[in-house]
Amino acid sequence: MKTILLVAIVIAVFSCSAPRELQAEMVNAQLVKIDTVFRYADAPKQLLTWRDNNRVNYVTYAPLNNPFLVGERMVVLVKR
Repeated sequence: MKTILLVAIVIAVFSCSAPRELQAEMVNAQLVKIDTVFRYADAPKQLLTWRDNNRVNYVTYAPLNNPFLVGERMVVLVKR
């Protein structure tokens, strides 16, 4: 019992000791390409390719029932 209590205390102390901070920025990206992919046999998805002003491409997956138009702009969260 003492061992379990000691382990629980150590985990609690070390899990709260270092706060973490996410450093990211928001950039505008434009949808440049839409593909249909079959990641799983029973659920095809849309593969969306987004491009920002620095010509960096980002790829996301979306269900087929979400309508997207090529040329749409969206804010993307990018890690610094």
